Amino acid sequence: MVEGETKPARRWTLSTPQKLFSPVKIGSMELRNRLVMAPMTTQWAGPGDTITQRLIDYHVARAKGGVGLITFEVCTVDEKFPYQVHTVGLWSDHLIPNHAELTKAVHAHGAKIVPQISHPGPESVAPFVNQLQPIGPSVGKSAVTGQTCREVTLEEIEIIINQYGEAARRAREAGYDGMELHCAHAYMLCGSFITPLRNKRTDAYNASTMEGLLKFPIEVIKSMKAKAGKDFPLTLRISGDERQPGGRDIKGTLEMVPRLVEAGVDAFHVSGGVIDRLTTGIIAGSSYGPGFNVPEAAAIKKIANVPVMVVGRIHDPELAEKILKAGQADLIVVGRPLLGDPDLPNKAARGELHRIRRCISCENCFDSIAEGDFTNMHCALNAFTGKEGQLSLEKVGKPKKVMVVGGGPAGMEAARVAALRGHSVTLYEKQARLSGSLLFANTVHPDNDRLLDYLLTEMKSLPIQLKMRQEVTPALVAEVKPDVVIVATGPRIVIPPIRGSDGRKVFAAPDMKKMLAGDASGPGAAKLPAWQRLGLRLGGPLMQRLLTPPLIRRFTRYWMPVGKRVVVIGGDLGACELAAFLAERGRKVTLLDSGERVAPEVGYKRRGEVKQSLEEAKVTVVSKVTYEEITPAAVVYSVKGEKKTTEYDTVVIAGDVEPNLELQKALEGKAPELYTIGDCKGLGLIRRAIHDGAGVACKI
Repeated sequence: MVEGETKPARRWTLSTPQKLFSPVKIGSMELRNRLVMAPMTTQWAGPGDTITQRLIDYHVARAKGGVGLITFEVCTVDEKFPYQVHTVGLWSDHLIPNHAELTKAVHAHGAKIVPQISHPGPESVAPFVNQLQPIGPSVGKSAVTGQTCREVTLEEIEIIINQYGEAARRAREAGYDGMELHCAHAYMLCGSFITPLRNKRTDAYNASTMEGLLKFPIEVIKSMKAKAGKDFPLTLRISGDERQPGGRDIKGTLEMVPRLVEAGVDAFHVSGGVIDRLTTGIIAGSSYGPGFNVPEAAAIKKIANVPVMVVGRIHDPELAEKILKAGQADLIVVGRPLLGDPDLPNKAARGELHRIRRCISCENCFDSIAEGDFTNMHCALNAFTGKEGQLSLEKVGKPKKVMVVGGGPAGMEAARVAALRGHSVTLYEKQARLSGSLLFANTVHPDNDRLLDYLLTEMKSLPIQLKMRQEVTPALVAEVKPDVVIVATGPRIVIPPIRGSDGRKVFAAPDMKKMLAGDASGPGAAKLPAWQRLGLRLGGPLMQRLLTPPLIRRFTRYWMPVGKRVVVIGGDLGACELAAFLAERGRKVTLLDSGERVAPEVGYKRRGEVKQSLEEAKVTVVSKVTYEEITPAAVVYSVKGEKKTTEYDTVVIAGDVEPNLELQKALEGKAPELYTIGDCKGLGLIRRAIHDGAGVACKI
């Protein structure tokens, strides 16, 4: 039931993907469908490289969600060379029962599971854990750890090959359905031997001939098959094209394929690229196109007589179905989409494509691993990921009357989860639309559209009463008498005091956003030319009802209330994305930031992508700035005491995000339970909005 108006969510039109949900075999292993969960590092292992209950719960959720095959994260073969600080091992028989707990739990829900077996080689964290130097085919530095490895000896190679075989045997004894060998990305030991980028040896394992390049991985494959059994399926992860000067291209990979199949490979898991500090081509950001490894997979499929799996930004079942129907691959591997929605397979199989919570490529999953003690990997869109044993959607025994104040991501998520748990939920929004900060976060980062689409769909699909254009006051709360009030009204934006900031060509970012959405109520609208003010007044109400982020992106190609030369003051994520957005629309943009680095609120991978987007848009970035004055013609500032000026036609001041607790304070004592969530507690981005909303809704 809706009072007022809000823009309907996009409807996904494809029916159930038939090919994607047909059975398939990899060697002797039969899968219920063609969706494969990619191996993803979590750092949730326990002492002694063991599998924790947290890991079991996490994988059981994906098995329940309907995936055909789960590829368990890297399991190391040598205790002395761990892959991560908190890593999983298959280096001893005493670990077999622990792994058996995982396989039994996954099998109970119809999915198959294989471990990715590997020696981390140059990427081992051994220098930090036990002061051992890593090993590799040749001396070289890891892009990830920054540590230099030594060349592994022939005697050590023989031992390691046996370790791989023993790990494979343990995998079978633990109840796994097969095994995967990592040979991709010029990464870890096998992946380093198989590329001329890291293999500089001069002995029989040298990279100058195909025989030398493949000698180590083939010996490993034969050892694994000999110890685990020839009928125990082995998949091989490989880069179809390393996309690096001096690296292996698709022609080189195609030459390898028949030899690898002859050695015992039962399926190829085709990825691409090589490792770098930001895992740029492996955990790929929005700048990579959907399914960017598909051409290489299709080429391999033409000559391989075993199944071919493909991975790489295949975030949607619709695309997966097209790839399979075109004969470009036999199975589809997805990683981050199953963090965002473990029920993606079941929803797609039921034809509920519009109810899938789709990955937005925010890179939070990667960046969150580096937080704290390295055990905090989580998904910005799904608060339940990694907390399957803590958060629950179990129905409550006594439903409560819940008032949610604010229709942004935090409020909508709180309403969604509370409704699923059986509470009586009413969401109040003072504007004509639901979206909150997502409206412009989506405008400048289009992948965010997917989250807004999902949340709007859930608001319409669940028994949630929506009251639009209604502001919540203490009097209204007294009238409604809710059991719970959840305040999600967003932050307060504070404009820094800069002399001249009241100039006619100077706008605060919140005002700019209002005008682009058709709202002329802010002080910035008074600074526009008369014809533009009139247009906003006449067309504003219609714009506010109908404008969506895609329409704003299109509309701003033709008109924006800014001149040709724009100075953006501020360096947070929103300011950076706005600067790039303006530059992509033909403006010459300078971004001035008082901090040491742009986008400080996000992790280093996302920050690296932000910096790259600014460079590609040719935005001039000046950091460590002291703002002095905005004159009618230029912004005056200093850097390390040196005075500088930048001329402008328009200045946009991003402002600082600060807590907005006024409503919370006004409502204290007015309801039995009162909670504040999201950005009204301070800057937290989508992650805080979603996690706060779900956390409170699971608590009440």
